[in-house]
Amino acid sequence: MLPDIERKLLRILYNYSAGRRRLPTMKELEIKTGRRTEDIKAGLLALEQDNYIVWENKSDTRHIVIIEGWDRDQKIVTPPGSANRYYTEY
Repeated sequence: MLPDIERKLLRILYNYSAGRRRLPTMKELEIKTGRRTEDIKAGLLALEQDNYIVWENKSDTRHIVIIEGWDRDQKIVTPPGSANRYYTEY
């Protein structure tokens, strides 16, 4: 499971790329996360080290390439029929 800042950064990067067809600037990341530039850069470097993103040219965030847009450790297991159980039993 990713730490809070890394998970938040990954979701922001993914949502920006999907919804706005671009990646956020460093200033936009500061506003969205409420963190300082140093913390954001450390989080992005950790995401790169964990192979969630590739960030070769670190001069700007627009050079980031997203490999995976979600946390790998999230596993939601629902038993068969559990979605209908609420409506039939309650």
